[in-house]
Amino acid sequence: MEEKGSYRYEHGRRYHAFDEGAYYMPNDESELSRLDSQHQIWRLTLDNALFHAPIAENPQLVLDVGTGSGVWAIDFATQYPNCHVLGIDLSPTNLGVESLQNCTFQIHNVESDWHFGKDSSFDLIHSRMLVQGLHDWHKYFRRCYDYLKPGGWVEAHEVQYPMSSANPSVSSDAPFLRWSHLIHEGLAKGEVDGGAANSFSNYLHQVGFKNVTEERVPWAVGPWMEEEKGKMIGAMEQANLQDGLEGMTVGVFTKNLGWTSQQAKDLVAEVKRDISDPDKKYIVHM
Repeated sequence: MEEKGSYRYEHGRRYHAFDEGAYYMPNDESELSRLDSQHQIWRLTLDNALFHAPIAENPQLVLDVGTGSGVWAIDFATQYPNCHVLGIDLSPTNLGVESLQNCTFQIHNVESDWHFGKDSSFDLIHSRMLVQGLHDWHKYFRRCYDYLKPGGWVEAHEVQYPMSSANPSVSSDAPFLRWSHLIHEGLAKGEVDGGAANSFSNYLHQVGFKNVTEERVPWAVGPWMEEEKGKMIGAMEQANLQDGLEGMTVGVFTKNLGWTSQQAKDLVAEVKRDISDPDKKYIVHM
């Protein structure tokens, strides 16, 4: 893994070197820690579950696409000790899983040819937050269909750009909303659809999936929602953005929008201040 997963450094952050440029976000320790925290937001969103698909009671083989820190794969392998979990990523980590013989990782670009496993082999194919790196979702879901067992499931959890506000007095020029539109624009210039989740249901039906379920979940930014779960998610997502905004921004803005690294970081600082204002009532769409 070390040869294939060597790193490159840019903008003061560490990035993957394998298939350089396939994904805009960093993979350094700060980002891996943020991904672990983001995993907890998803667990809270799913009422502490790892997935919602009604998979077989005793799954045998599961694929985690874009495994990141590996935390979802590790949790699944721990919960299902008789199931083998394969996590793939451009630069995965296997720290702390030496004792988990049923969890392994491969460095792989999911948009390249798939050479792992046999066709029709997975009980579940899971992915999360791939929006800054996946160019062709229709092709991805087609491959998922081909690599699932009969009766297998695919589950994708994604953010959808741009963001919004529950406060009608907030201007579209507010820093966080302006940033989200710029991210959407920058991704589009790199042939990535930041709003692809809008089309997931159509793509899944087109490639042959049945029993397609779509659930739209708003994450507040900050603890402004009245309901307790919403407050908790909002507080966690605010911290998640404070930690992740620079990594989400600098690569896209410098490569696709012609900004300098400093200009991008200056905007990030402005957005961080903006999302700290509880009156803005920002929403991230999942």
